[in-house]
Amino acid sequence: MQMYIEANMDLWGGRIDAEDKELGKRWHQKIKALPYPYKDKKGVAFLGFECDEGVKRNKGRVGARFGGDELKKSMGNFAYHLYDTRLYDCGKITTDTHLEEAQINLAMHIKILLSNNHFPVILGGGHEVAYGSFLGLFDFAKKGEDIAIINFDAHFDLRQSELATSGTPFNQMARICQKNGEDFNYMCLGISKASNTQALFKRADELDVKYILDTDMNYLNIKKIKRKIKAFLKDKKYIYISIDTDAFCPYLVPAVSAVSSRGIEISLTHEILKYLFKKYNDKIKLIDIAEFNPKYDINNIAKKTISRLIYDIISKR
Repeated sequence: MQMYIEANMDLWGGRIDAEDKELGKRWHQKIKALPYPYKDKKGVAFLGFECDEGVKRNKGRVGARFGGDELKKSMGNFAYHLYDTRLYDCGKITTDTHLEEAQINLAMHIKILLSNNHFPVILGGGHEVAYGSFLGLFDFAKKGEDIAIINFDAHFDLRQSELATSGTPFNQMARICQKNGEDFNYMCLGISKASNTQALFKRADELDVKYILDTDMNYLNIKKIKRKIKAFLKDKKYIYISIDTDAFCPYLVPAVSAVSSRGIEISLTHEILKYLFKKYNDKIKLIDIAEFNPKYDINNIAKKTISRLIYDIISKR
């Protein structure tokens, strides 16, 4: 059963400008394939997670497995303003129904990327990608090195189930932390009260999860939001950021596994990410993007919106 596929560089395309041969470059002209085991000078490493079995198990709209490749297609034409930052395509982890094995496989690849000083950007796929992302960082970290998890999401994804789904990854993280005597440090930004039951809020309280409701995620509260994030990140060694695209306003990002009924603004998310990378850049070890479902995109609006957010993240990094 093949789970790792090397980079398809044909996904990265774009125009070639007649201006200065170096200053006129775009991402598709600068990015290079970086095959396993990822031995090269440090850089930003894009790794796909082609899976939405977790979404299917969670009764969501399947199709997010194709999100990573579509985002690569969209990012190729970006103008290159990263100076000496190297961009790599590391291929993708792919699976049909073998979700649990794919999460473990993803974790192994992320640990190797981190060990080689790369900055992994994981392109999902359903939000089941999050457990593989966290597990990779968890295996990389030493005992007692606290990991802070910041998740932009309308849902806690703390469901309890025998099978892994797109709704269980953060509960899986809590269990692995408890099993190993480590703190579970989880903050969720954009929680929808309409989409999370009392049982899920109770579970969040039991695990001491910090969260901010979507109704409070606005510019009027930006200073308060930053203060809460600062308090949450105190004394943390590493930071893992997960972005579930269903956190965003549906008129901007309708192409997701579970459409938000309210959502948060992309511009506010950008402001928070700018703050995080300005103050905690060295602690942020990886980021993943989940649940973009190109099957439901309209005029590529969601694809362009999400890929631009990734562009801004890399620029801040």
